[in-house]
Amino acid sequence: MTTETSEVTVLASAPERAGESHLAWSAVLGGAVLAVAISAFLLQFGTAVGLSAGAPLLDDGTVSWNVLVAGLWVVWVALAGAAAGGYLAGRMRSRWVNAPQHEVEFRDGVHGLVVWAVASLVAGLSLFIAAGLAALSDAPLAAGNAGDVSELAERIAGNASIITAFATAAAAAIGAAAAWFAAKLGGEHRDQEVDVNTLVPFYKK
Repeated sequence: MTTETSEVTVLASAPERAGESHLAWSAVLGGAVLAVAISAFLLQFGTAVGLSAGAPLLDDGTVSWNVLVAGLWVVWVALAGAAAGGYLAGRMRSRWVNAPQHEVEFRDGVHGLVVWAVASLVAGLSLFIAAGLAALSDAPLAAGNAGDVSELAERIAGNASIITAFATAAAAAIGAAAAWFAAKLGGEHRDQEVDVNTLVPFYKK
C-alpha cells in the first residue's frame, strides 16, 4: 500500500520540460537570506564577547592572540551560515522526476554553491560600505597618529593582515564546500522524506 502511494505521488509530480531552468531562484534566495542572517548574528555575537580582531598588541606591548582567534571565528561563521543556507536550498528545491540520481545530486549541490555566492556578494558589499564609512570617519585621527607607530607594531600589524587575509580566503573556500555538501544532504533528506524532528529533536512533540 505504501509503495503504490509513493508511485502515485511520483507520477503526479510535474515532469521536466525542454528548456526549463534547473535553477530554483526562490530556494536559492531563501537559503542566501538564511546564510546572511546567521552570519550576521554570529558576527554580532562574536563582537559582543570579544572575538573581534581588535589590536595586534596588548596595552603592555605583548602580542595579542585576538587576531588568530578572530580568524578562526570568521571561518566558523562562514561554515555555519553557508551550511544552513545550502541545506535549506537543497531541501526546498523541487526535484525533477526524470533526472538520474547523479544529476539530481549535482543540481542540489549547485544550488548550495549559488547560495554561497549570493550570500558572499551581499556580505562583501556590506563590508565594503562599512569600511568606506569607517575610513571617512577615522581619516583625520589616523593621519594625526601615523608618526607614533613603532616598527614592532607595524610588523605585527602586517602579520595580522596576512592572518586576516588567510582566514578570509579559508572561510570562503570552506563556506563554498559546506554549502555544496549541505545542499546535497538537504536534497537527499527531501527525497527520503526525512522528518525534521530527527534533525532537531527538541521540536518533537
